[in-house]
Amino acid sequence: MAKTFKQMVWDAIADEIGAVSMYATMANMVDDVALKTLILGIAGDEYGHARTWLAIYLLDD
Repeated sequence: MAKTFKQMVWDAIADEIGAVSMYATMANMVDDVALKTLILGIAGDEYGHARTWLAIYLLDD
């Protein structure tokens, strides 16, 4: 059975949150402050994506 739009959006949210977790773990594996900052910035971008998808999820009736 095909997924609904809301199911796909929920999957997107989960994927973005998973990416945040992975990037945070990766950032904690490096000692270079510039590299750590760059990776944490990417994690922040992914968190922003998750927030956007959540807003879409909540707006879709």
